[in-house]
Amino acid sequence: MPFLIENATLVIFALFVLALLGNIFLIGIVFLRRHRRGKFFRRIDAMRARYGPVVVGLLSGSIAYAQGLQELREICCPDRMFILEQLCLGKKPLPAEEPILRRLCEDLGLVKVWQQRLMGQIDQASLREALMNPQGLLRRVKLLHFLIRSKSAENLGLIRHEASWPLLVKALEDPNPDLQVVAVRALAAIQHPGSFPALVEQLHKAVVGAGPVLSVRTIKSALVNFPLQCAQELQLTLLHANPRIRFFATDIIREMVEREAEANPDFCLDSKRMNDSMAETFLTRLSRDTNPDVRARAAPVIAYLPDRRAATTLFALLEDPAWFVRLYAARSLAKPRFFSYAARISRALTDADWRVRETAVRTLRTFGPAGLDVLTEHFLLTEDRYSREQIADEFQRAGLVPDLLARCVQNGGGRDAELLRHLAEMGKTSYMIAVVENGKGNGDLRKKFLQQFGRCPDPQIHQWVKKVAAGEPDLSVRALAQKALDGVQPGGER
Repeated sequence: MPFLIENATLVIFALFVLALLGNIFLIGIVFLRRHRRGKFFRRIDAMRARYGPVVVGLLSGSIAYAQGLQELREICCPDRMFILEQLCLGKKPLPAEEPILRRLCEDLGLVKVWQQRLMGQIDQASLREALMNPQGLLRRVKLLHFLIRSKSAENLGLIRHEASWPLLVKALEDPNPDLQVVAVRALAAIQHPGSFPALVEQLHKAVVGAGPVLSVRTIKSALVNFPLQCAQELQLTLLHANPRIRFFATDIIREMVEREAEANPDFCLDSKRMNDSMAETFLTRLSRDTNPDVRARAAPVIAYLPDRRAATTLFALLEDPAWFVRLYAARSLAKPRFFSYAARISRALTDADWRVRETAVRTLRTFGPAGLDVLTEHFLLTEDRYSREQIADEFQRAGLVPDLLARCVQNGGGRDAELLRHLAEMGKTSYMIAVVENGKGNGDLRKKFLQQFGRCPDPQIHQWVKKVAAGEPDLSVRALAQKALDGVQPGGER
């Protein structure tokens, strides 16, 4: 028994010594790695301070390209490629700098290295490099190679290297989901037309759940970045049997169209931007699609078609059973070319859904004074209190009350005064009073307001009139306010 106890004690002591030696070894490795990494980053900082201005000068054009390239080629150290990558991609390049940066990365051999690494051709780092270089450990451990491949794909997208798009398309089928996402974003940045069909194919797979783990949102956000000319590749997708695929294809084209239209006030989907076959698909098939989401997203595209049937199609969508389809149609009609249909658009002011009514008001408002006249006429003639409420709210929200008051003063009353009187009866007076109160230098406006609304029973107007009668510096305005309080009509009639 004593012998067993003695042996057990020796074994425990030996394990303790081994554990202690192991900890000491690990601590030594940590300190060694820290020392080497500190030395490495000090060298990187020195290189950045020495050669950073050279790269900046090359991109700005203040240094001759051949001279700057030669200086960068003279960098010679074990971490040369890593240092060059840090120098060239230390910050996101401006659009004007991209061509020079792309050429520089090619001449320095960075592009070739990135392409090789993207394909999985990664050289294994030595133990010394693993202790020093942040990428050294990644290159040494095969399970972490996907991080280097993803970074290479990102770099190719950052400089928009067009010739690399086939490699990035191949990466879409990679089993690693992180690399797939980075490849999609790189292709979206490069925008090569040849990669568009591959992304469309990935969209099909993602919708039906038969492809890689790429999300529909990721693929869609990449496709909408491509030029509108690439949308021709979606023509067959617009006719796909799956309604969700048709929806995403239509929505992608809608975003492409709206992006280009935003930068061009005279934008039109002529034959140069959209072929006749696709235009016909939007007019005759997508506008009548069984999926209401497709019909809704088709409306903004149809609004830019020069075809005479565009207006007829949009008005058919304005009577669609789905409220959001009607909303998209009403919003799409907010273009100068549809001004002649303002009276017809005004029918949507009595729509059953308040969101459609609100959109119709805003659409008519885009037509300027003429649209305001249509809204005023509808407001005065309609018996639909919901429609009138919607218009009244939009008048206040859009800041149109000052225009109405100014027109009332200029025209001596008329329909504008009648509209304002209705607004006062509906209790929409706080904004009117604020406008008049802020226009203290405009005596005509205050006088006209007192003449028209001084005897209005609204409590807010009554309080304002009392305030004017008590302390208005302009005696004529104060007299009008006092007469309104006394129940005397402006002009002397009791």
